[in-house]
Amino acid sequence: MIHIPSLTHQQLELLRLTKKDSVEELQLFYEFPVIENSEPPISHPLLIQELIDIHLIQVREIETSVLVSEFQQSSWTEYCEDFDYPTQVDWDRWRQGIIAQLGEGVEQLMTPGKGLGQFTKVWIREIRVRAVQPSNL
Repeated sequence: MIHIPSLTHQQLELLRLTKKDSVEELQLFYEFPVIENSEPPISHPLLIQELIDIHLIQVREIETSVLVSEFQQSSWTEYCEDFDYPTQVDWDRWRQGIIAQLGEGVEQLMTPGKGLGQFTKVWIREIRVRAVQPSNL
């Protein structure tokens, strides 16, 4: 009997994207917080790690570097599309929206600074993901 694991919507979507073109690898980038100038974590986010652990995907790490958050920069740019000259008040509104999205836990360490343009320094990891074809089907 084949065991079909319970997957989240995000995991199913990632699996669908990797299977879309099973010959090619899917290029992904993700961010995680820099904690007291420590080394980057060796594991992947739970969303990805669970798929690795149940042998549905293979991941190849390409590069990990410390930069300012690309997610925050693109979110800020999108937020400011209709402003000629964004102000500190605009930054404060955008920042509160980002903080609300982060929730609790490790993500709270990725809160942008209070000053205009103070994006969080994060680890950015580039990986390539490929779907694993089950051999027992």
